[in-house]
Amino acid sequence: MSRQVPLKAMRYKWVNAVQRVGILVASHKEGIEEALKRLVETLERWGINVQLPPEAANLMGRSPSISTDSTDLTVSTPSLQLTDADLLIALGGDGCVLSAARLAAPCGVPVLGVRLGGFGFLTEAELENAEQAIAKVRSGDFWLDERTMLQAHLHRNQTLLWSAIGLNDAVILKSPLSPLPYWEIYVSDELLARYPADGITIATPTGSTAYTLSAGGPILAPDVQALLLVPMYAHTLTLRPLVLPSQATVKVRLLPQRRPVEGEITVDGQIGHPVQPGDWLTVGFAPHKVKIVRFAGSSFFERLRFKLRWGERQ
Repeated sequence: MSRQVPLKAMRYKWVNAVQRVGILVASHKEGIEEALKRLVETLERWGINVQLPPEAANLMGRSPSISTDSTDLTVSTPSLQLTDADLLIALGGDGCVLSAARLAAPCGVPVLGVRLGGFGFLTEAELENAEQAIAKVRSGDFWLDERTMLQAHLHRNQTLLWSAIGLNDAVILKSPLSPLPYWEIYVSDELLARYPADGITIATPTGSTAYTLSAGGPILAPDVQALLLVPMYAHTLTLRPLVLPSQATVKVRLLPQRRPVEGEITVDGQIGHPVQPGDWLTVGFAPHKVKIVRFAGSSFFERLRFKLRWGERQ
């Protein structure tokens, strides 16, 4: 179970102090417009200033007050507007929480996930309970679950091409029409292996219940300080998932081949960049942690039981 921050520490900062709340939405969700309007009406009825990014603002017929362009979401520079927020609500599902984490973590703004359909492993409240959840935050009846994030850098010929932070994972895969590539992997500047595979995933403990789970990786409790390295469909029987210490840095290179080969790096399955032979991907822990709002009675192991239906007869 994640470490619980004492409520007394939370009350010092939060009681009667929630004045500005940002809302990030999963605009593709069915019923998102009505859900957003209900949430905004509740917040404004309590005298809370609501800050909306472009997609949410369009649904409300308002002007946006938070920037969520690619610069804010893919590098560690915080959005100037969001630094003024006391809370960021992710209205949707786990994907919305992932987007919110990339935006909020550099600013130190806590994230409250409100589920609107979908799996909801990272969300904390259901839409019908959103008003009660926000009331608990206003009264200090909550704790913050601090989750480690990773940072990915892609270099070509010593030049930084692209960087991103993420809550779940960094996945580097061959493109669908490319032949089977060979990858070279270093851990903290020491050669680990060269092998043929579709790709490699480097995940945080939070990400161990996402893509790597379907690839046969282990589940890590979220307060474990470690990185998870999982070969994706490797053409060898000896490779296995590897749990690395938190200070480790993973470097991955797509090796040149006789036939043209190319790949792509994605972070949290939401943002990405093409990869060419010779490019270096470097992944390690990000300097920021995301603070996720949790309530009493909510635990990681409880989520495993109910979300993954452990112990139920099929």
